[in-house]
Amino acid sequence: MQPAPEQQHLVLVVDDDPLVTEFVRLRLEMEGFAVDVAHNAEDALASALRKPPHLFLLDVGLPEINGLTLLRRLRTEKRLKTIPAIMITASAAGANVKAAMEAGAVGYVLKPFAADDLLARVRAATKNQSRVWL
Repeated sequence: MQPAPEQQHLVLVVDDDPLVTEFVRLRLEMEGFAVDVAHNAEDALASALRKPPHLFLLDVGLPEINGLTLLRRLRTEKRLKTIPAIMITASAAGANVKAAMEAGAVGYVLKPFAADDLLARVRAATKNQSRVWL
């Protein structure tokens, strides 16, 4: 049974790969989450300001404005600065993890990822748990 729309957690998924966003959207919706999708930082910021989500899933490797820069920008907006964010990336470099932490991310998921692993981190982040690192 899915929660009533007003009880659903809204997740904003931001990735330039439509296959990734569609996969994540379908999986989260199957689990009762509401999902908005953006394929670049500019659209993500506009969407978040229009309808603040409960969680951001941000690809680090976005074109033009990367996911870490987007997260820093989101943190400057009063209505958005406390919303948890999980970074999604193909790079496990320690510098990237450190930069994500410093930017305010609560989690970091490596591509390719298993749907169940991502879902566990989304659930943890939407329950106000402080860290959901992979």
